[in-house]
Amino acid sequence: MRQSILIAAAVALALAPAALAADNAPVLGKWASTTETPQGTFEVVYEFTEVDGELKGTWSNPRRNGDLKNVSWDGETLKFGRELGRGGQTFNLNFEATVDGDKMTGKMITPRREREFTATRTS
Repeated sequence: MRQSILIAAAVALALAPAALAADNAPVLGKWASTTETPQGTFEVVYEFTEVDGELKGTWSNPRRNGDLKNVSWDGETLKFGRELGRGGQTFNLNFEATVDGDKMTGKMITPRREREFTATRTS
C-alpha cells in the first residue's frame, strides 16, 4: 500500500510541470496591442512565455523594449505591469485583461486614468 502511494506521488510530481504549462497556454505567445490616447494610437508587442512553470513577459515597440513585471494568469484575468520613463520620471503602467482565443481586451491603468487596450495574438 505504501509503495502504491509513493508511486502515485512520484507520477503526480512528474506530471505537475505539464499541468502548469497547460494552465498558461491561453496567454502564451506574441500579442500586437493598440491603445488609443489623445496623443495618438500606441502600438506595443507583448510576448508571454513560461520559464520553469513561471509566467514571464516582455514588451517592445520600435523605440524601446523591456521586461514585464508581476505577470499572472488565473485562468480568467491576465495581469502584468511595466515601467515607463518619460521626461526624467518613471511611472508604472498596470494591465488587466481577459483572453478569448486570439483576442485580448482589457484596461491599462496609469497614475492618472484608465484606458482600454486590445491585442491580437500574432504567434
